[in-house]
Amino acid sequence: MLESVKEERARHFQLALRIGIPVMVLVLVLAYAVFFHGNRIALNTQSVVLMSGLIFVVVYFIYFALEQSQKESLIDPVTSGYRYDYFIKHIKKKPPQTLAALKVNNLSVINEVYGIRRTDRLLKDITEKLNRFLFVESSKHPLIGRKLGAEFLIAIDLEPVKTKELLERFVDSHSSHDGIDVEYSYTLIAYSDSDPDKAIEQLRDLLNTPCRLTEKEKTIPNSLKLSENEQKIVESLSKENLELYFRPVMRLSSRVIEIYEISVKLKSKDGETLLPRHFLPVINRHDLGLEYDTIIYNKILEIIPLVDKNISFSFNLSPFSLRQKSFHEMMVESLNEKKVDANRIIIELYEKKTHHRLESYLGILSSLKKHGFKFCLDNFGSSNASMEYIKYFNFDIVQFDREYISNINDEKHISIFSSLVKMVKELNIQTIAKWVDDEKTIRVLEKMNIDYIQGFSVSRVLNEDELISRYNPIDKEKKI
Repeated sequence: MLESVKEERARHFQLALRIGIPVMVLVLVLAYAVFFHGNRIALNTQSVVLMSGLIFVVVYFIYFALEQSQKESLIDPVTSGYRYDYFIKHIKKKPPQTLAALKVNNLSVINEVYGIRRTDRLLKDITEKLNRFLFVESSKHPLIGRKLGAEFLIAIDLEPVKTKELLERFVDSHSSHDGIDVEYSYTLIAYSDSDPDKAIEQLRDLLNTPCRLTEKEKTIPNSLKLSENEQKIVESLSKENLELYFRPVMRLSSRVIEIYEISVKLKSKDGETLLPRHFLPVINRHDLGLEYDTIIYNKILEIIPLVDKNISFSFNLSPFSLRQKSFHEMMVESLNEKKVDANRIIIELYEKKTHHRLESYLGILSSLKKHGFKFCLDNFGSSNASMEYIKYFNFDIVQFDREYISNINDEKHISIFSSLVKMVKELNIQTIAKWVDDEKTIRVLEKMNIDYIQGFSVSRVLNEDELISRYNPIDKEKKI
């Protein structure tokens, strides 16, 4: 039985005592007054009003207590695990060794195919099986709660390494429930923090990054260490300690590098390099996405005039920033101030889902295109959203999803890939194939009429100093 259910039953019993004892006392007092005190109760107006008042007070008291019990329930109504606030209370009261999060990745598909009721039964079934599995395998009582959707939170007084092994086994052995296929992801941390809310947010950051513990991580993160890293990230961003790296993109027909795709890393004050998969979730959680994009954009505007005018730059900006009018205005104002040619700027977009106010969003993008900015649809072919966007917006470039290049020798993949290339070519959109590492792949892409390639077969990544040294027109004039 779930610990939450046991605790809820104990709470109900205590509530029954709280309700029952006063009622019993009231009944005994009335019985004494009627049967043992010797006075007969006259059926007059006064006694009727008195009895009616007593009955009303008793009924109202019971109703009020039951209503409060419902409001104060510690059980999540879907899974029967702990509600999030009670889950937090337990962690504060008795800190566990390990905090974990388990997520059902295909919940939306399950909900669409099987309906809400069966999906809710599935979530409850997973909770009960997970509880039983962890207790049987470890003899430890896990606390299982839920915060959002199909994200299960687990607190267990068990070593992180052992917990990781158990979660791996659970995921492998419970991929199907009642005929429904379930896709999981999970992560965990060694809990050593006095702030459980913060630790759970760290868990959710880890859960939603590409690097997950399902890939057999070398070490298990510690919540205290994650808090230190979080502080480093916020501090580095506030001081604008960004490092830009430039990946060359070569035109296949001429074998000339025309574009550099920019990737960003943060540098902490102690010299540690912070990767995007680690710092982006923290930046988003602290609502610093707009500030981050603004810093990147302005830094790129400072670099562009220092590089040969035949070189363009491609970089990612968050759709959430681009949807804000103030950010749009800043982009144009800074562009005019620095006197930069907007045609050298390629903004990469990656949309997993179609924005619910698509017409308004595309209107903002169209306005930026009128100023000369170019747009690239990244990871094209990886989601239905990419098809929706290409229907309604005139992208300049598409970058194909890595899967097509990784499976370039598979007949089915190459057939789909060829169809996508043909489609975007007919729309007068240029194409980029990334992760190209050998001549054999290059020859296949040449036959498909791909415009640009990126990868180890092109050239190595440059840092900012190397880029400027190679392409700075002023330095060239000095040498002449």
